[in-house]
Amino acid sequence: MPKGSLVFIGGGDDSSLIFNKIFELAGGKSNSKIAIIPSAASSDGKSIDSYLKFFTSEMEFEKEKIWILPIQNGTENKAQEELAKKLEDYNIVFLVGGDQRDFINSLKKDNVETLLLKSIEKVYKDGGVIVGTSAGTNIMSTESIAGGTSEEALANHIAFNPSEDDGHKLLVMKGLDLIKDVVLDAHFEVKGRFGRLIRSAVLTNTRFGIGISERTAVIYKSDNTIEIIGFGDVLMTDIGNARILSKANDILHIREANVHLFTHGDKYNFTTGEFTPQENKKSISNIPYFDANDYHISLNVFKECETSTILVNYMLDNEAKDVIALVDYERNDTTEERSLFIRFEEKPSTNAFFAKLDIEGNQDFGNYYSGINVNLDIIPFNTNSDARNRRKHINAVLFGLGDQLQIVAYDNVGTLPICDAKFYIYDKDENLIYKRGTDRFGRALVKRVLKTDEEYSIKITWDFETLTKKFTFHNDMEGFCLS
Repeated sequence: MPKGSLVFIGGGDDSSLIFNKIFELAGGKSNSKIAIIPSAASSDGKSIDSYLKFFTSEMEFEKEKIWILPIQNGTENKAQEELAKKLEDYNIVFLVGGDQRDFINSLKKDNVETLLLKSIEKVYKDGGVIVGTSAGTNIMSTESIAGGTSEEALANHIAFNPSEDDGHKLLVMKGLDLIKDVVLDAHFEVKGRFGRLIRSAVLTNTRFGIGISERTAVIYKSDNTIEIIGFGDVLMTDIGNARILSKANDILHIREANVHLFTHGDKYNFTTGEFTPQENKKSISNIPYFDANDYHISLNVFKECETSTILVNYMLDNEAKDVIALVDYERNDTTEERSLFIRFEEKPSTNAFFAKLDIEGNQDFGNYYSGINVNLDIIPFNTNSDARNRRKHINAVLFGLGDQLQIVAYDNVGTLPICDAKFYIYDKDENLIYKRGTDRFGRALVKRVLKTDEEYSIKITWDFETLTKKFTFHNDMEGFCLS
């Protein structure tokens, strides 16, 4: 077991809060030496000069103790041997942002470890700190997310090698394998990467996915625990006990995955599953702040910071305790007949925490939430152009939850739940067998009424508008829109 630590930074501006912690892990600033490994490309917009300025000016670190590693490719030669040997004298190795493929060519070309990578592993084994940011974070796991959007990833549009990469398809490559059974993704909230994180975990059969916001870091320690430091959110998915219902090469359909939301000061143990909130955070599970007046149906779960907003405002700190969010409803250019929505739901083991924290000690307090053991379902549904017609007010989504049917009705213009919609279910002989109204969150759950493989029709009415649809019920059936 390595004695050192791994630090995964979600990108963004460099933070003295995070790097002071890194120096502490390395044994103190006076005992630290930093080797910076750049990729050939710098897609995060930062030059080596900017890193040098940050360390020497803001962190007041000696320039003589910083080494920029001049690597170009993975060809082994005498010069590479000398670089690898020198690297072992440093106790902090910093993989900066850029292009994952450049790191692969430099450190693990053709999936073969170079001398440089072996030296990085030795630094880690001997108690040093390996740090990544942006692409440098993504590359540190066994499987590395190298490109793609959340929408394309969930739709199973996959690039199986770099030559198929079009900037939209999900591309996953072999990483440096410094941490196992975890897939990492940076710039998580600002770029809406929740979809590609969960799809990558399923695609590679990796139990945990960790998405890290900018100016935020996850510290992985030798006791198989992580600790969060920084200003944003960290979202972790766990598919260990999830049910994958989709077929190979099809749009993703998954039920009963687990999701955790972490922020500054939180700790999680991978071995025991134990969560320890930051010491000032208090449980808010029984005292939610928000209610139906603050509840919306998100029409684009992958907007900037939308995933954490949904989790906190509409579920963890809301009386609703479950919420759905559509993936790409707001896209007017789509020709897809199938889309997806994401559903978060409270479980008996779910807990939520909150504190106002001044993490920099300058009297600038921020709101920090945490939530553990949230159920995640990703469910495909059939759609059409009428379902995206924003001139109509009422819309409804129906889907199967085991042997139950969930109905969610909402105002298509204001994205508000419709709390007084009436719905009627008829059997194949047009006999009325069920009648209810939606609750104040626009929901209704049909229990122990429908039989699998039986034909039914449903009618929903609200404010002089009526929606009707015939359907055949199946357990865990995919969803459909009424319009």
